[in-house]
Amino acid sequence: MKNWGIIYNRQRPGAENVIRELSAWLKDHGISPVIEQGIKLEGFQCAADSEVAQSCELLLALGGDGTILRSVHLMGQQQKPILGINLGSLGFLTETSQDQMWQSLEQVARGQYQIEERAIIRGKTEGQEFFALNDFDIRVPTRLVELSVSVGGEFLSRYYADGMLISTPTGSTAYSLSAGGPIVEPTMEVMVITPICPHTLSIRPMIVSMDKTVEVTVHGKREEAIMVVDGQQRFSFKDGQQVVFEKAEIKAKLVKTQKSSFYNILRTKLKWGARGEDGK
Repeated sequence: MKNWGIIYNRQRPGAENVIRELSAWLKDHGISPVIEQGIKLEGFQCAADSEVAQSCELLLALGGDGTILRSVHLMGQQQKPILGINLGSLGFLTETSQDQMWQSLEQVARGQYQIEERAIIRGKTEGQEFFALNDFDIRVPTRLVELSVSVGGEFLSRYYADGMLISTPTGSTAYSLSAGGPIVEPTMEVMVITPICPHTLSIRPMIVSMDKTVEVTVHGKREEAIMVVDGQQRFSFKDGQQVVFEKAEIKAKLVKTQKSSFYNILRTKLKWGARGEDGK
């Protein structure tokens, strides 16, 4: 029997009812669901979210893009296929809406799907490793942060800014986009360096190949600098501490059943061509 996991955002209205219907559907199709703890379902296996992610063959992430990011972090070095089911507004990562869920599940159950791999960035500092599918957010919460940045060991610039983002192509449509960064096709293997409100007007976002490393050092802070990884993990810096960012060996695996392209999602999500799209 196939073994699929279910991770969900318990803050989304109606999530519990969807999981009850979904669990019954999976059982009827010869699939054994392992459900994240928090919902009482008689006759079904429930487990901690980390155990669900580690034990399943395929993971259903119910919620939004944040639920997919959490799923990727829970899987760690053993990435498995993830089908995102959106229980809210349209996301860039979630594959299917609640209305289209049953059709997509039928296709996946029959093996009629593709796997789209997404690059992940690894951050290393003082014996610790962090992995991001979206971005690393470096900042001091209440004041400017001073950062020196090198690319491939060669000094690039010293930044005075509210913060800095090191993003994947997947993350280019998240916080980086709001901070003025470029939109990058998600299948590319590049890193996006996006300063947040830099205090030098000539400073602009930059795209760097993942074949190189990006080294960031925090300087002269008077209070704690932090790094937030995909909104999932938080790390504190010491003054003068360096983080090295590079392409990770692992990749996220997103299940694709529909023909909707990245460009179609962009048009829909960002409302491009909302006026006169049909030449009217």
